[in-house]
Amino acid sequence: MDLKKTSRATAAGAALITSAGLAIVLYGIITENLERTVGGAIFTMTALTLIALVLIRRWVTNTTAERQRLSDATRERDTEHMRYLAAQAALEVERGRLRRDAIVEREQLAARLAAEQASMRAQFEEERNQLTIRTFKATAQMIHDGLLDPGNPGSLARLIEFPTRQRSAEAAPRGASH
Repeated sequence: MDLKKTSRATAAGAALITSAGLAIVLYGIITENLERTVGGAIFTMTALTLIALVLIRRWVTNTTAERQRLSDATRERDTEHMRYLAAQAALEVERGRLRRDAIVEREQLAARLAAEQASMRAQFEEERNQLTIRTFKATAQMIHDGLLDPGNPGSLARLIEFPTRQRSAEAAPRGASH
């Protein structure tokens, strides 16, 4: 049962009863019949009470303002939700871009590191080669000057003699006593 239709029907019936009650009151006043006048007044008061109750019920159950506020809040929530989703999508896009940038930068750094390692390796090899060349030149110069000849009295060469088998056999018992 639709409450709006029922309320309208009740209000229309109450208005009709009020009109009839007022007519009875007037007829009772004209005919100077107190019972009819009081009965019409009670009839009218009952109908007016019924109309007042319908209006109070409508006022209490009127949810138009609440519905409007709910609709506004729902619209605002939907708008905020859409903004949130858009911000979340933008954040995901930004994260993806940062991830791609980090991968590219990592690859660039790895390539740069490999190039620097190759450069350092080449530099090390060059320095080692230069040092080897200088060493050979110095050795050749020392041989040419006779500084490495063991028979030469001003020679820098000192020979370390390795022990022979016979000497090592003599040294063995001495070492064993320790």
